[in-house]
Amino acid sequence: MRRHDLVYLHRDAAFATPCAEAGDCHWQAARNWIAAGRPLVAARQPVGSEGLLLGLSLPSALQRKRLSIGIDRSAVAEIRPPVSLGRCLAGLLAEHAEILRRLEAGANACGVRLGVFGSLAWETLSGESYRHAESDIDLIGDVATPAQFDRLLALLQQAAAALPCRLDGEIRFPDGDAVAWREIAATRSQPDARVLVKGEREVGLSSVRSLLASLEEECCHA
Repeated sequence: MRRHDLVYLHRDAAFATPCAEAGDCHWQAARNWIAAGRPLVAARQPVGSEGLLLGLSLPSALQRKRLSIGIDRSAVAEIRPPVSLGRCLAGLLAEHAEILRRLEAGANACGVRLGVFGSLAWETLSGESYRHAESDIDLIGDVATPAQFDRLLALLQQAAAALPCRLDGEIRFPDGDAVAWREIAATRSQPDARVLVKGEREVGLSSVRSLLASLEEECCHA
């Protein structure tokens, strides 16, 4: 299980959340969500924890309240990767969807799968309203080679320039460290620049040089 993965629980799974009192409307919404077979999202896992920490963002009707949810590992029924970009396009304007379709096709051509997280993913997974006129689109792309990294960065920049909404998200490296693509795009030519790295358990700073050194030296077949 990695950050942003979709975690499906057994429908009667017990859970705990510090974000809502047991029995209140937000707690009950989480209970109903799990009982309906909808997934939660893997969060950064606390060091030394025996359980798992997951996240849930409730729909606009409940003010998009974010809940941190703790479960026992035995409650997990299935783990899947983040929802694919292609699956999220139906609810977008045709011209915006076409820009993202080209982005996904370019990523697929060099072996990179693009997943979606944030409001667009929650809306796709639930069929309920999450997004508004200023909503971002958040993507996660895993790269293994320098060529994949450079190609994905170029594709993201092209798509961001064409979209009217903000295109955000992360590029994740083979060791699980992820960096906001906009931040590393701005520092790509500065090997000693330090960027914020989000790991599976910790957040810290790392140099662009060390991140790129984690990539394998082989070509992307575009």
